[in-house]
Amino acid sequence: MERVGAALGGLAFVVAIFGGLIVIRILTRALYAVIWFAETVATFAFALLIGYVVYRILLGSSDDPRRTT
Repeated sequence: MERVGAALGGLAFVVAIFGGLIVIRILTRALYAVIWFAETVATFAFALLIGYVVYRILLGSSDDPRRTT
């Protein structure tokens, strides 16, 4: 009976280690996907900002209410 208990304990330990590695891999890939999406959104927002600034420069207009152009 002790051998069965020891075998089950060893099996549980193997499952815990293997399962832990799988969980870490899943969490790492999920975090990578979230970071990639956030980076994409931030890059797009930055490109929009630069595009707007270039548009305002090329248009030659100003947001200054004191300026009448």
